Amino acid sequence: MSQSILESRILVVDDEPANLQLLQRLLDIEGYENVLGIQDPREVAGVWESFQPDLVLLDLMMPHLNGYDLMEQLGISSQSERGEYVPVLVLTADATSRSLDRALSTGARDFLTKPFDHNEVRLRIKNLLETRALHVALSRSNEVLEETVRERTAHLSTSLEELRQAHDDLKWSREETIERLSMSAELRDDDTGKHIKRMSRYCGILGRTTGMSDEETERLVMASQMHDVGKIGIPDSVLRKPGKLDPQERAMMERHAEIGHRVLSGSRSDLLILAADIALTHHERVDGSGYPRKLGGDDIPLEGRIAAIADVFDALTSDRVYRAAMPIDDAIALMKRDRGSHFDAALLDSFFDVLPEVLEARSGITGEP
Repeated sequence: MSQSILESRILVVDDEPANLQLLQRLLDIEGYENVLGIQDPREVAGVWESFQPDLVLLDLMMPHLNGYDLMEQLGISSQSERGEYVPVLVLTADATSRSLDRALSTGARDFLTKPFDHNEVRLRIKNLLETRALHVALSRSNEVLEETVRERTAHLSTSLEELRQAHDDLKWSREETIERLSMSAELRDDDTGKHIKRMSRYCGILGRTTGMSDEETERLVMASQMHDVGKIGIPDSVLRKPGKLDPQERAMMERHAEIGHRVLSGSRSDLLILAADIALTHHERVDGSGYPRKLGGDDIPLEGRIAAIADVFDALTSDRVYRAAMPIDDAIALMKRDRGSHFDAALLDSFFDVLPEVLEARSGITGEP
């Protein structure tokens, strides 16, 4: 028999001194090291918590407090329902089914009838203690497992938070990089640099009207900020000319769409792929008269058609190096004349439907009413 089993704490409760001595002696012969005998069952409650028995040998018929009532007092049945396993081996001369059923329903795990067969007593005790030891080992294993799960869950939670923070940092870094890249070209053509903020915001507002998801709208807002990045390749003499461009200068200016596309294309990033498409197509016209590739209708990507409307509206209503800002009503009238030729008719109608939101965004960026 293993040392751990022999170290089990065994509580023997029997009002008959002879029975108590017999059981204690039998347990001593078997090598059990922690045996406590109690003759008066009323004393059991006082030592229960401090002794914490692994097994109870309990006589049923005792004065003052019988075995059934003692099990009720100790809550043996409730402990079993909670998954706690403190086996009770009842000792009784009453072997009727009624008596045994009552004992088992009150929390007992097994029974021995008096007079005892020593070998049967030894085997019943050994079996119950081995079961108890397995239960304790399982409980400890579950506790270790639960603690491991808690630790790993906490670690996973920390890792997820760090991942979210890294994602947020990456997103912020990406947005700042895009904004600075866009500004590097825009500040040469717009002293305030606010055109890209306004234009991209208008793109997002119009994009939502087409049924774009929040994620798609956000990607459109970010990508459209780079629509004029190709202006970094245009000389200042052309870019900042205060008057009308001659045909050669106009051709040079129109190159910014192709330059922007070359700067942004070739990436594996969905955002930069979209930005490259917008840079290339935001000056195309639905009637095919735009540049640089004279695309028409649905051959122009949806985002390019959206960017065209947002870009022109902001250009018309903002001060430029070659002219003053146009009043809102005049800009609307001018764009309506180009409905279906320059601009996608349905998109332009949607843009005017959300014009109050567009003007509110414009006011928030420029600080103008």
